[in-house]
Parts: sequence; C-alpha cells; structure tokens
Amino acid sequence: MTPENLDILAAKIAERIITPRWMTIKQAAAYSNIGQKRLKSLADTGEIAGYQEDTGRGDWIFDKDSIDEYRSRPLAETNVRFQKILDRVGG
Repeated sequence: MTPENLDILAAKIAERIITPRWMTIKQAAAYSNIGQKRLKSLADTGEIAGYQEDTGRGDWIFDKDSIDEYRSRPLAETNVRFQKILDRVGG
C-alpha cells in the first residue's frame, strides 16, 4: 500500500470514528446544521434516511451519508441552473 493510500485510509477511518454512520437526532442536527423538526420532516418524506426507534422512547436515528447527499443536492442543482444561464448568454 502506498503512503498516499494509507493517508486516504486513515482519513476515512478517522471520519468514521469522529462522526458515526448512524446518529441520534441531536448528533444529526449538530452535524448537519439542520433543525430537529426539519430532520424529522425530511425523514418522513424520504428525502433523508431516518427512522424512529420502536423502543418506547421514540428516539430518532439518522444516516450520515443520506444527510451528506441531501446537503450536496442544492449545490449540484445550482450548478446546473448556472450552466444553463451561461449557455444562454454565450459564456
């Protein structure tokens, strides 16, 4: 394994240690900077992966990867709209 590959692997391991794949609603809100009510709404509509545990307490659990994907969508959509504008004006 090359030193570069080791660095990439170490970064991926560190990311998983620091931010777990599945997070409580408090962790997800702090990580994503999205309010708890909004996270629940996004999970209810299927825009992000999240579910309410059947433990009697009703704890919510959210998937970090789906939050990351949700957060990156607006940027991708903005880039497409920006490119269409540039195409129209000849840029």
